Amino acid sequence: MDEELVYDPKTKMLIKDTLYEYLYTPVEEHFQKRLDALIQKNAQLYSNTQRRMLFGEDTYEASNAGAYVTPVNFTHPEIKPMMKDFVADRTKLNTKELPYVMGFINQVLNSSNSLKDYFKVFPESVHEPIQELVDKCSCRNETLNEQAIERLKQQNEIPIDLMKTRMVKNLLL
Repeated sequence: MDEELVYDPKTKMLIKDTLYEYLYTPVEEHFQKRLDALIQKNAQLYSNTQRRMLFGEDTYEASNAGAYVTPVNFTHPEIKPMMKDFVADRTKLNTKELPYVMGFINQVLNSSNSLKDYFKVFPESVHEPIQELVDKCSCRNETLNEQAIERLKQQNEIPIDLMKTRMVKNLLL
């Protein structure tokens, strides 16, 4: 029986989605809580119960916004500095971390069809969700040699460090 993953985009997408969820669900939830608090404070400053806020050209919604109603509150001047910080933090995550990490994950997934190889390349901090997939799959073959594994690690030091840092930051949320 061949234990290597048969190339299946669904399996690799599942691995990628699982790693994304494992790394970024905590920070997404944290951002939503920050946004909910800002929107609530904004509504209090306008003495209403609006669950949406217009900042720049974008409308931001609280997690319990419900059906869309107009008008939408503008961002109160008192909230603008905090909203700028919120948007800057999200932009930083989406432009300076996420592309590197997801690019690295794609590179590793494209380099091998072996879950065991993934354990060797990905940082230990993300082994847990991969292990759960291994437990469900009989895939055990290695296809990458040690030089290929080291090359992947050396070429991707920045995303590996970003993944490790994300895990530490998630613990602090």
